[in-house]
Amino acid sequence: MIFVLVIFLGNLRAGLLVASVIPLAMLFAIIMMNLFGVSGNLMSLGALDFGLIVDGAVIIVEAVMHQLGHSKHYQGIQRLTSHQMDTEVKYSAGKMMNSAVFGQVIILIVYLPIFTLEGIEGKMFMPMAQTVAFALLGAFILSLTYIPMMSTLVIE
Repeated sequence: MIFVLVIFLGNLRAGLLVASVIPLAMLFAIIMMNLFGVSGNLMSLGALDFGLIVDGAVIIVEAVMHQLGHSKHYQGIQRLTSHQMDTEVKYSAGKMMNSAVFGQVIILIVYLPIFTLEGIEGKMFMPMAQTVAFALLGAFILSLTYIPMMSTLVIE
């Protein structure tokens, strides 16, 4: 997965930054599973798709890289100052925040019907939907907070 991210983003640091969301979102999901008493069986953990988890982070990081690569203000500059980097990341991440939010909300909506299941089907599929929802919620929070902050430090 990391190799694919690095290839498609075209930057090793950006790929590693986006890939760092996976273990952090999984940690968030495990903490939430523990809090809500969701069992960590093969059915619930096997439903996690890392592509879903990194979706919002990819959108934000790609927007930051695009802004840095195409900004007319900094064409001749080799390295941006901390303040310039903060400004560019804030602008580009803010511009793409709605896309990242709506993308992850749409993915979460897909799992809503599973929460309405009752009986044996509910007992089988409810932990899966809860686990995916927890991981997506963690990835959502990370893509709005952690990714823009780390982009200012990691991406050049």
